Amino acid sequence: MYYRVGTLRDAGLEARWSRTSSGAPILVARNPNASSKHQRERWWTVDRHMWKRMEETGVIEGFDCCTLLGDFFFV
Repeated sequence: MYYRVGTLRDAGLEARWSRTSSGAPILVARNPNASSKHQRERWWTVDRHMWKRMEETGVIEGFDCCTLLGDFFFV
């Protein structure tokens, strides 16, 4: 899999490029079809750990696994 917006969009996520507070480019995503409000409305950084999980289990499953508890631990 390639680390790009198209890979995530093809799987059904909304994805875009953004920037960190220091100006570094990052890929962010959200799932418009998720049952959880925090997964539908918040943009989540797709870091190397999430990307690895997506490669192992699939894009949607990896996203869900890495953001499932985000409503409780969102910074």
